[in-house]
This record gives sequence, structure tokens and C-alpha cells, in this order.
Amino acid sequence: MPGADHRLPTTTEVLFNPVDAVQMQASYRGLVIRCATEEEAARIDRDISDWCREGEARVLMLESEGVTGYVVTVAVGWCGGVLSDLQPWFFNRFSAYDPVWPVKPLTGVGGEFDIASPQEVAEAFLAGLPEGVRRERHRYVHLLTAVTEQDDRRSRHNLGVFLTETDAEEAKRLVEPHVASCWIEPLPVVL
Repeated sequence: MPGADHRLPTTTEVLFNPVDAVQMQASYRGLVIRCATEEEAARIDRDISDWCREGEARVLMLESEGVTGYVVTVAVGWCGGVLSDLQPWFFNRFSAYDPVWPVKPLTGVGGEFDIASPQEVAEAFLAGLPEGVRRERHRYVHLLTAVTEQDDRRSRHNLGVFLTETDAEEAKRLVEPHVASCWIEPLPVVL
């Protein structure tokens, strides 16, 4: 059943490769993909007359709630399931050298951080932070580190810093199948 945002918890991703021509909607609610009839393919070939379809490319029709589009492509594939909060897409292949974690601004106070009062912000801005005053406020961030092996050589990589242990554990779950070992280290951040 859909959640509070009226979206299903599952995601279905469709990958066309390579794409020579396309006419599609930004999103679909239910989708049927089928091979075009000879008449439909001929009409689409005429519509894209400045381009000549390669012999291997075929026209696939996209149909959803009375809307029809097409993709001219050689291959199509799909994946479906529950996409984790930290996994950008199902076709993403994890790389220790270039992990792609979602990046977004913090919305409000989270990760057990406190919010400064307006007076504290004004004092810090006008006078700066006092010298020699002990900074006793701190919280923890969670560093995800992995070891990869290639040609009998081991390399260590810091893959990401997460505000919550839950996000770090989810990232670790996604990384573990692709590396020799990985772990999470809590690190104090002084506020």
C-alpha cells in the first residue's frame, strides 16, 4: 500500500541502452513496454526523418494511462525492489574510489546536534569565539572505512561521514559485498 506521501515503497527502474530517439513522460503510474507494430515503427521513422534507425535498433512503445511514447533502442533491462535511502538507483555499481552517496542540505537540527540560541549566534558573530575557553559540547559522526584488494594489494578508503549511525550502517550494508572488509568508526565532533 502507498505510504503517507501516496508513493509505493517499491521502485522499478528501466534502463534503455543505447537510446537513439525517445519520446516519453517524466514519470509513469504503471507502464507497459511492448515492441512497436510495423505501422507504428514506420510512423516513428518518418517523424524522426533526419535520423536513420540502425538495423539492430528497435522501436519500443511505452504505454501508461492513455499516454503513449516510444524509445528507439537496442536493449532494455529493468530492476525492481525497495531502494534504500542511500542507494541512488539499482543500476548503480558501487566503487570504492567513487562512492555516490546522496548529498542534500540538512533540514533542521538532527544527528543529536543542538541549535544555538539567537543570542549565542549574535555573540559568536560579533565577538568571535572566546579564546582559551574549553569546548565541552560534542557529538559523534560515523566514518565508514573500507579495504579493497586488487592484484594482491590492499588499499584503505574513507568512504563517507554520516551524522547518524543508522545511515552509516545502511551504507556499510551496501558496501560490504564489494570490498574485502569495512567498518564504522565513531568520531567526536567538537561544537
